[in-house]
Amino acid sequence: MAGSIHLQQTKENQSGQLKHLELLKTLALKSGADDATIIYASDVIVDPRVRFKCMIPKCYMSGNCHHCPPYGYSIKEVRAIVAQYEWAVFFRKKVNSSIIAAKNIHEAIDSGIMDDKGNAINLGGHYILVFTIAKLLQKKAREMGHDLTHGFAAGNCRDPFCHLQPTCQNLITDKGCRHPELSSFSMESSGMDVYKMAARAGWDQFPIGGMCEPDSVPQGSLMGLVLIN
Repeated sequence: MAGSIHLQQTKENQSGQLKHLELLKTLALKSGADDATIIYASDVIVDPRVRFKCMIPKCYMSGNCHHCPPYGYSIKEVRAIVAQYEWAVFFRKKVNSSIIAAKNIHEAIDSGIMDDKGNAINLGGHYILVFTIAKLLQKKAREMGHDLTHGFAAGNCRDPFCHLQPTCQNLITDKGCRHPELSSFSMESSGMDVYKMAARAGWDQFPIGGMCEPDSVPQGSLMGLVLIN
């Protein structure tokens, strides 16, 4: 009898957990994500080569943001964190290629001088949305009783949140992050192979480099992930 009761409780717990995951997925979509899916945490792909791409060749933000390499989680730490979870909500926000692959977009972001069409500001808004969705899912999950959630966004957090600041405060003082309620590590900086995970989710994905022209890629994507215990 004790075994039957335990099995029933396990099934009820699993059913409740799946219901929570579906609610979080729906919240991601209602909050602005174009796609969202529930995956096993074991399907999160962690590859050290992804993290190394931030440093070789060196990204302009590498070493300039506390959440970017060489700072942040090591590959060993990321794998240890992911291993503690069973589920994750994986989501993405599509970005029009005329924005994310706009001419001189990287120069505008790097220099802090905005382009006439406002593409840098528009792109920043898309990044902020991804960070915000990740935090919203974490908050909702905690309200459901999942207190040890862990969220990851896209890109660096300094550009969208501290663009007008000369430095990342977390790197130079003991005051910590200026925006702890919004900032987080990105999937890429943590070594997660976002492209491969998107392909497995059935999402079209188009790599966008500094030399891309808007007409050369159908669209861009920014992705986030929230681990659920």
